Amino acid sequence: MTSQLLALLLSLIALILPLRYGCSDIIGGHPVPPHSRPYMAAIQTKNSTVCGGALVGDQWVLTAAHCTLEKEEFRVVLGAHRASIHEKEQQIFKVMNIFSHPQFNKSSRTNDIMLVKLDRVANLNKYVQLLHLPECAEDIKHGTECTVAGWGITSSEKPSECLRETTLKIVDRKKCEKQYIKKKVKITSNMLCARGRKKFRRSDACQGDSGGPLICRGHYSGIVSFGEECEKRHKGHLPGVYTRLTKNYIDWIKETVSHNRVP
Repeated sequence: MTSQLLALLLSLIALILPLRYGCSDIIGGHPVPPHSRPYMAAIQTKNSTVCGGALVGDQWVLTAAHCTLEKEEFRVVLGAHRASIHEKEQQIFKVMNIFSHPQFNKSSRTNDIMLVKLDRVANLNKYVQLLHLPECAEDIKHGTECTVAGWGITSSEKPSECLRETTLKIVDRKKCEKQYIKKKVKITSNMLCARGRKKFRRSDACQGDSGGPLICRGHYSGIVSFGEECEKRHKGHLPGVYTRLTKNYIDWIKETVSHNRVP
């Protein structure tokens, strides 16, 4: 009986492992089906993903301004599942130019939004697609379920080999601000706070996920901005904070793209 159980266990493991594509746990997340998030961009240096982003135009990636770039040192990978390993679906770009929001403040962490112009137009196909900006910029209500994806630090405290996603819930802004008082961080109306929906299981974006998109109710609603001690498993962790895609930010994106169309 014991040998039969062992054989059954080994066969189950053999079935499960290929589905994980060699990936370890974003915090508390799970691997997404390969190329099921075709708008995701991996911003890399030396073949290591340092930030995420979303393709919002055929030559434009939207990310966080704190993802400071020296354009000669970075590349952007589109169409990736395992971003640090060559895949035939990938398109790799140099960075032509970067446009941080003019009011970005690193110390207060406000206006943490940036556009990256690629060195050529992306080939849009089933593996590389645009993530459309929201048509209206309504605030996201407390308790709304959202998802965030990235190649950042996982619960093993190592970067994920493949794209992972987790589900979060929006946290009331005033409650979030109270939790950040000791950190001397002001949570503004241009920010969203979110944490894992399961009380005793950590779920969060972490280092390397910065700049990635927050998707709420099927719409592009925010950008991974900052958090505290995301990789530590403890009760009462602070919510993650996201740049909210407000009307002003959407207008700034459209203006920047419009004024810099010439290659």
